[in-house]
Amino acid sequence: MKNTGKFEISETIIKTIIIILIIFLVKQSIAQEITPKIITTQPQEAVPGILNTIERFYEISKKSLEIGYNVTLNTDAAFQTTIGQRDRYIVASNFSKNKINLIFLGNGRTVFNQPLKINNYVIFKIEEQNLQFSLYSANETHAKVELKLFEQEIPKNVTYLELFDIKVKLTKSTIYSPMDLSAIIEFINFGEGPSRIRIVHSIIDSNQKEVFTSIDEKIVETNEAILKNFNTLDIPYGEYTLRTTIYYGENQEANSEEIFTLKKVPKTQLMKEPLFFIGIILISFALVIFFKKRKTDNTNLY
Repeated sequence: MKNTGKFEISETIIKTIIIILIIFLVKQSIAQEITPKIITTQPQEAVPGILNTIERFYEISKKSLEIGYNVTLNTDAAFQTTIGQRDRYIVASNFSKNKINLIFLGNGRTVFNQPLKINNYVIFKIEEQNLQFSLYSANETHAKVELKLFEQEIPKNVTYLELFDIKVKLTKSTIYSPMDLSAIIEFINFGEGPSRIRIVHSIIDSNQKEVFTSIDEKIVETNEAILKNFNTLDIPYGEYTLRTTIYYGENQEANSEEIFTLKKVPKTQLMKEPLFFIGIILISFALVIFFKKRKTDNTNLY
């Protein structure tokens, strides 16, 4: 009777471990079929559906806003910037002659949705920051605009040097989630002093369509390398090109690019999961006890 009780306990333990392992593997398999989403520790806002219609985002850093960013838009587009640990969006749409429709999204709601005519501007107050959006020209297909912090100017004593280069190297050429994309950007200044540069990161899909743009500003002394993480990137699976361009001096530029692929996680990756190994160890241990006990019980019968 004692042997039968021990056998039943061992059998129960083995069944429990197997059930837990099957549930874990099923959950992992289901998770791989879902398109990766960005996970962040920053407070999230409820984003209105208009953002689902945007074909291209311009992610503007605070440094770039201080100087101001000019761009000619040729499609439904949006500026994205983070102020006060929240993402803010300014959307330009419905292009027409001398006018566009301007939408500002902040605090989880649409706080501005009105037409804007050329040579006019709108100032959005975001906490302690005043963000100015100006429209210089517009027609049915294009709009020339500027986004900057209100009453901020480039210092007059900034020196622009004429010799510059850049190198981009991806930390991984194959990734399984957009948030895994990161690159080492090396700036090489051949001048004799500090140089202010504008950095534009563009992600281009296999159809040569630019699907993501990030703009930043930096002052480089001589040689410097930084790690660029794309924490707000949300793109579908496929092959892409990361192109980084720097603008400096008098209308000069340099660029570098690398190709990467975003794939679904292969099932072989499961073998690298710690819980998988723990499960294998527990099952192996339980099977050893089971067969050892079974052998002892058979010996006692004789």
